[in-house]
Amino acid sequence: MNTKNKTQILLIEDNPGDVTIIKVFLEDAGFKFSLHHKETLYDALELLQRAPIDIVLLDLNLPDSTGFKTITTFLEKAPHIPAIILTGMNNEIIGNQSVKAGAQDFIVKGQFDGKLLGRTIRYALQRSKVQMKLEESAKNLEANKRWFLEAMEMARFGTWEMDIVSNEMKWTDEVYRIFNFQPGSISPALSTYLEYVHPEDYAATEAFFEEVTNDAALHQLEHRILAGTNTLRYVVLHAKVQVAGAGGKIMLVGGIQDITERKLSERLILEKNISSKTASMQEDALSELSFHIRTPLSSVVNLLHLLENTQTSSSQKSHIADLKTSVDDLSIAVNNLMNFTVMVSDSVKLEVEQFNLRDLMQGLRNVVQLKADAAKLTLNFVVDEQLPEKLISDPKKLTQILYNLIDNAIKYTPQGGVITVAVAAGKEQGNKLDIELSVSDTGVGMPAEKAAGLLVADANLEIPRSSDEEAKKRPLGMAIICKLVKTMEGRLSIESTEGKGSTFSVSLATKVVRKAEFLAGYAPEAPLKILLVEDHFLNQIATKKVLTSWSSYVRVDIAENGALALEKLAGHSYDLVLMDIQMPVMDGLEAAREIRKTSNIPIIALTANASIKEQDKCFEIGMNDYLAKPFKPEELYVKIMNIMSLVLN
Repeated sequence: MNTKNKTQILLIEDNPGDVTIIKVFLEDAGFKFSLHHKETLYDALELLQRAPIDIVLLDLNLPDSTGFKTITTFLEKAPHIPAIILTGMNNEIIGNQSVKAGAQDFIVKGQFDGKLLGRTIRYALQRSKVQMKLEESAKNLEANKRWFLEAMEMARFGTWEMDIVSNEMKWTDEVYRIFNFQPGSISPALSTYLEYVHPEDYAATEAFFEEVTNDAALHQLEHRILAGTNTLRYVVLHAKVQVAGAGGKIMLVGGIQDITERKLSERLILEKNISSKTASMQEDALSELSFHIRTPLSSVVNLLHLLENTQTSSSQKSHIADLKTSVDDLSIAVNNLMNFTVMVSDSVKLEVEQFNLRDLMQGLRNVVQLKADAAKLTLNFVVDEQLPEKLISDPKKLTQILYNLIDNAIKYTPQGGVITVAVAAGKEQGNKLDIELSVSDTGVGMPAEKAAGLLVADANLEIPRSSDEEAKKRPLGMAIICKLVKTMEGRLSIESTEGKGSTFSVSLATKVVRKAEFLAGYAPEAPLKILLVEDHFLNQIATKKVLTSWSSYVRVDIAENGALALEKLAGHSYDLVLMDIQMPVMDGLEAAREIRKTSNIPIIALTANASIKEQDKCFEIGMNDYLAKPFKPEELYVKIMNIMSLVLN
C-alpha cells in the first residue's frame, strides 16, 4: 500500500468493538491515513521502534497496563510521538491529568464522531509540530548562550549596565570574577565599582562616568583595580548612554575586559629592553608565554566565528561585535609582543597570501576607532578607489605596521586633533604594484634629527644609559615598524613639523591577483576527510565546527595526541592532517616525523608558538604548511584549498 502523504496512525486498543467504531469514524474523518493496530502497550512500543508513526490513539486500560501508568510509560518510551488518550465515560479526570503529563489531547468514548475525531487528530499533530519547533529553538538558544558565555569568559570580558538615577548596576558573571567576587554574591552599584579602583586612577574613573552621561558617544578608559585581597589588575572600561524600553528609561551600558596579562607582557619587554644580544636567552621563555596566550585566543576566535553564524539576539550581536574588536586588538598586541624575531632577527620570513585590502582596512579601523574615540580624536580612512580589491603580500605584517603607526599617532596627538590613514596605488609593472601607506596627524610633531633617529630600528632597541632620557622615550612600536618594513623590502619616511604634526609614509611591494592564484572564498566540492590532531578540548570543538560548517563535504576526526593520530592514520584513509605541535604523550613534531616515514599525506601545522625557529622545524620535518594561532577561519580555509589544489594537480 502506498503510504506517501498519508497520516500514519497507531491505535492501541484491546476492545474489538471500540476498534471497529474508531475505524468507521476514521473513514468519516475526511483525510488520508494508514491505520496500525496493537492490543497491548508492549507490542505497540515494539512497533514504534521499526515503523514511522505520526500519532497514537491510546486507550489507558490495556491487558499489560492500566490507568495513568499507561500514559506515563508511553511518554517515557516515546516522548516525541503525539498521543491522544481514549477514556471511558467516567474517566475525564484521568484524561485531563494525561494532557498535563504530556499527551496532546483526550476524547471520551461514546461522545465523539468522525468529524470530532478528525479535528482532534489534526489539532494534535499541529500542536506537536509547534511544540517540537519551540523545543528546538530553546535548545539552540541555550547552546548559543553557552557558547557566548564561554567566549566572554575566555576573553576575560564582561558586560554591565547602570541606572543613572539610582546608580545601581547589573553585572554579568565575568564582571564579578574580574573583581574576584562570586557571581551574584553582592548587589553592585557605582560606589561598589569605584571602591575597588586604584587610588591613583580614582579621579579619572569617576570623571569617566560623569563624561559618559553628557553625550551619546562611546567612551573608553584604561585603569587599574584592586580586586580581592589587593590583587592589581588592569582593565579596559567602555560605556555609552542607551535609552531602554518603551518607557524611555536612560541607562549606561558597557563592557569591561581584564587586560592584565597584556600589560604585564608590555612591561616585561620594556623593562628588559630586548636587544639582539639577548635573543638566544629570551626566545624560549617568550615562545612559552606566546603558547599560553595564543592557544586560548585561538579558541575565542573560532567560537566567535561560530556565534556569528548562529541565531542571536540584538544585544548578543552587539556583545559579539565588541568581543571581536577586543580580540582583534589583543591579537595585534600579541603579535607585537610575542613575535620576538621581528625585533631582534634578520631572518624574519614573510607569510605571503591573498587578502582583501578593503576588508583589512575596515577590520583595522574597527580596532583603532575605540582608541581614537577615547582620546577624542577624529580618525579618517582613505582608500584609493583605483586599488585592486585583492592583493598578495603578508597581511599580518602590513596590519602590524599600520596599527603601530596609528597607535603612535594617537599617543602624540592632543584632543580634538585629526588622524588620517591613507592607502594609494603607486608604481605598477605587470602584476606587481607598490602600495603607498601614510598616517598623518595634527600632533606635536618633532625636529628633523629626532625623526631621523626613529628610522633606525636597532637604535630603538638599544639599552639606554641611565642618564639618556631621550633614549628612554623611544617607542618600541617604531622598532617593530622599522623591522617589518625592512623585512617586506619597503621604504619608510617621516615628514614632521614641530607644533603642526607628522606624516609617516611606507611604500610596500605587492602582487595583484589577476587570476585565482590562491583559492580564498572557495570550499571543497568533493569529499574531504581531515584528521585534526589537537589536545585542547575547546580548540577541538571549535575547529571541528568551523571546518564542518565550511562545507558539507568536509568530515573531521579528532586525535588527542600524536600517538593516537598514528593509530588513526594506520586504520583509516585521510586526505589531510591538521597537526598541533605541543601535546602530551607524543608532540606534533615527533608525530610528523613518523608519518613521513611511510606517507606523503599533506600536513598543516597549527601552533601557538609563532616563531621562525618553530616554523623552520615544521618545514624541515616535511610538513607542507604552517599556521600560527590565533588564526581566522578564512586563513585556515585558504591554506587547505591551496594544498589540496597542489595535491589534485
